[in-house]
Amino acid sequence: MTYNTLYRNTIMLLKKAGNEAPAFDTMCLFEDILGMNRHSLIINGNVEVSENDRKKIEASAQKRAEGYPLQYILGKWSFMDFDFFVGEGVLIPREDTSVVVKLCIDEIKTLKKEAPKILDLCAGSGAISVVLSKLIPQSTVTAVELYEKAAYYLRKNISLNQCKNISSVIADVFRDISLFENQQFDVIISNPPYIISSEISQLQKEVRFEPETALSGGIDGFDFYREIIGSWSRLLKKNGLMVFELGENQFDTVKNMLLENGFSDINYALDIQKIKRGISGIKYS
Repeated sequence: MTYNTLYRNTIMLLKKAGNEAPAFDTMCLFEDILGMNRHSLIINGNVEVSENDRKKIEASAQKRAEGYPLQYILGKWSFMDFDFFVGEGVLIPREDTSVVVKLCIDEIKTLKKEAPKILDLCAGSGAISVVLSKLIPQSTVTAVELYEKAAYYLRKNISLNQCKNISSVIADVFRDISLFENQQFDVIISNPPYIISSEISQLQKEVRFEPETALSGGIDGFDFYREIIGSWSRLLKKNGLMVFELGENQFDTVKNMLLENGFSDINYALDIQKIKRGISGIKYS
C-alpha cells in the first residue's frame, strides 16, 4: 500500500463515519504520526508504507472514526498561537475562548492595569492563564483547578510555555475561597462549566469524551456563575474586572447576576457565530 492509498483510505473511513473534516483530520494524523505534510505526501505519495506506519495510522483513524477527539489523539493542540498538551481528563481549548481572552485584555488596557494580578478559576489546561501571562508579561496569574487530571496538564502547559508568572493551585471554587481570603486581585476570569446537566448526553459524541466535570454547570447551567459572582467578587480590588465565557443564551442571566452584585459597565464579545460568548463587568467600589 502506498502513502497515497493510505491517505485516501483514511479520508474515506472518516467520511463514512460522519466526520466533518476528514481531509483535515487525516492530514493531522499523517503529520503527527508519519512526520509527513502535504508537500512531502505529493513527493512521496507513491512510496510503499511500512507495515508499522500503516498500523499506526489505521489504529488512530479508527479511534477518530469512533468519535475520539483528534486533539486527544495528537496529544497537543494550538490555541491563540500557543501550544498546549491535552488528553483525557482536561477540556480541549477552543477558538470560542479566544474572544473571551481578547475581551479581558481589552478591558485591562481600558482600565490601565499595568501589572494586573489575575485569578483564573476552573483553569483546566491553562489555556486562558498561559495566553494572558504571555500577552501581558508584567501580570501575575493564579490558575485554580480542582481535578488532578486537569491540573496535570495545567502544570505541563505552564512549563511548556515557560510561564514564570503563573502559579497553579488545587482548589474547589465552591469550598476553598478561604485559601485566598488574604489576597486581592485586579481580574477574575473563568471559563466555567456551563452546560445544563441534563443536556450533556445530547452533545456531540466527541465532546462526551471530555470530562463531564468540565462541562456540567448544574440543573440550569449557572451554578458556577452564581458562586463566583456571589462569593469570589469580594476578592476583587477597587475597579476590579470580572470576565466569563458564556454558553449560548446565557448573557442576560449572567449580566443580571453581575448587576445585582454591584458590577457595572457590562460588556460582551461575540464569537464567530455572533453568539455573546464573553461577558465582562467592573466593580468600582
